[in-house]
Amino acid sequence: MPKLYSWRNFWIFWGGGLALFIYLVATGGVLETTVAPGGILDHQSAATAERVNAIQQSWAAAGVLDLARWGMIADLVFITLYMSGGIIGGRLIWQRANSPTLKKVGLLCVLSYFIFGLTDYVETVCQLVQLVNEQGSDILAGTAALAKPVKTISWIVGTVAMIVALIWRWRETRA
Repeated sequence: MPKLYSWRNFWIFWGGGLALFIYLVATGGVLETTVAPGGILDHQSAATAERVNAIQQSWAAAGVLDLARWGMIADLVFITLYMSGGIIGGRLIWQRANSPTLKKVGLLCVLSYFIFGLTDYVETVCQLVQLVNEQGSDILAGTAALAKPVKTISWIVGTVAMIVALIWRWRETRA
């Protein structure tokens, strides 16, 4: 197995992704305005250029437009770390588990994290392009809004499956 697929790398990528996610959630409150009370979440689900423009104008008025840009760039780093860690961990569990069911949970992790990464990259790049251009786009806003529910479901499935798989694998190796 290539050296990339190791428990050490899993914990670095997956744990680093979780840590960055916690940081982004903790600092995301600065993007909450009267127009976008959900902050970045409102921008993610804004399905029209008009709504994106209103949110971005509220951020500009609040003086946090640059923070939004850096937050989205940090989100791209989070996606890379968390997706990579999830795929590494899922593959390790899939290939090394004793239980056939646990192997399937590992494969579910690989697939969930891949779908999460793909859809979150699409969503975040669409958002970032609109933010950098300081102009909403119906196509980009609509694409980001369509990607969000798939991203959210795959993130939840992957995270829960990984936690279950890690506990199961720990118990399996202790028996």
